[in-house]
Amino acid sequence: MGKDAYIKQLEAENATLKQRIETLEKRLEEMKKHIESLERRLGMNSQNSSKPPSSDPPATAVVLSRPHRRKKRGARKGHTPHLRALLPPENVTQRIELSPEACTCGSARLEETAEEPQRHQIVDIPPIQPEVTEYIQLIYCCKDCGALVYQPLSDTIKRRYFGPGLLALVGILTGSLNTSKRKALALINEVFGVPMSLGGLSTCEEQIAQALAHPHQELLEHVQQQSIAHADETGWPRGNRQKGWLWTLCCTTAAVFLIQAGRGQTAAQKLLGTFAGILHCDRWSGYNCFGGLRQLCWAHLKRDFQAFSEMKGTIGRIGSKLFALSKQILHLRKRMRDGTLSWQTFRRRMEPLMQRVERLLARGADSGSPLSGQCRRIFNQRHYLWTFVHDARVEPTNNLAERMVRQAVLWRKGSFGTQSERGARYVERILTACATCRLQGRSVIEYLHHACRCHLDGIPTPSLIKTVGCLAKTA
Repeated sequence: MGKDAYIKQLEAENATLKQRIETLEKRLEEMKKHIESLERRLGMNSQNSSKPPSSDPPATAVVLSRPHRRKKRGARKGHTPHLRALLPPENVTQRIELSPEACTCGSARLEETAEEPQRHQIVDIPPIQPEVTEYIQLIYCCKDCGALVYQPLSDTIKRRYFGPGLLALVGILTGSLNTSKRKALALINEVFGVPMSLGGLSTCEEQIAQALAHPHQELLEHVQQQSIAHADETGWPRGNRQKGWLWTLCCTTAAVFLIQAGRGQTAAQKLLGTFAGILHCDRWSGYNCFGGLRQLCWAHLKRDFQAFSEMKGTIGRIGSKLFALSKQILHLRKRMRDGTLSWQTFRRRMEPLMQRVERLLARGADSGSPLSGQCRRIFNQRHYLWTFVHDARVEPTNNLAERMVRQAVLWRKGSFGTQSERGARYVERILTACATCRLQGRSVIEYLHHACRCHLDGIPTPSLIKTVGCLAKTA
């Protein structure tokens, strides 16, 4: 082999090796990014993502605990005692008067005084006897034609198999207390002495859903007319292993739920309807159909910033600063809410913090990190970050909707969703009634009893709307 041929061979081998090195370096960079992504996913928990606390492993709970805030068990010295309140005299069914026979000194010479007697009450529940109404249709024979005749039952009576009190009890057990159908059935059979099957329990739920149909639709239209509302959604499995989503729209005194097949903008539009006020929500793209003013949840942002801070490099340093700023912002808002900081001072202190947050988000968007896209999306929605700074009525978080959804999440974990459209209608309507009554300070069982009685009697069901206290729509 000549010298020139040997040199060409070496050059060809060198080019091949360079190409292979470039390929390996490219694969190495891809593997590094993949490892970073896996490490980030492995480190996700309820404190730096939207994962629920129940998904945290035990070790994570220990790491995230704050021992300096732990308190000793038991009452504190000097605290106001919380004693069991005595029931009023009209609720006492039996009175037993005890008179002393002798003094502690041994003397039996005692006389009555005007001192208020001491009272001790024992509360018990007697055996429950259900109230049964039986309609006896006497059969007569016609003397003219010989036909047997009897008085037919009215449509109102025909619709009744269980009374309004029992329907309200079923609604409380399955819709408010998250009791499974079999456990609720056992309680009704054994404690209340009412013979009922699983099919009968399902029939009760259907009647409750029918009774709440009009109040549910009326309340949805009412919340859509408010000036401020909170929205959130969570997964809700449907029959035949189909995915579904449970949506909520709530204000200070009302919360309405809808179960829909999708989580996109079509479902969000059905939930929001004609709503034109200020919407509290997270950054889910389904809410992009709403053209009005929004307030993004800072509780979600705080968790995202904590996730940024756990990354390496530039994005980690930016995330640490953003996380510290988010805590400072929420602390200022808490002081303003508690009255220890005036509204004018709060707005003045927020101006430099707002600028710093936006500058850090812009830097994070240009950092080239795997999380730079998330920073860019937050930065592009920066005009929705500060609505609570310009309007004192607006909260920085979406905690109201999160609390409303929590009841549904607990239900979903115990029941794995619903299997039919009838079950879905019952879930959304009973959740609406229970959540709204709690927000208004009303008795849930009293409202359900009244609503079911009106439905069985064929008269309009009472409304869930409370006009006093809800934010009225601004012109």
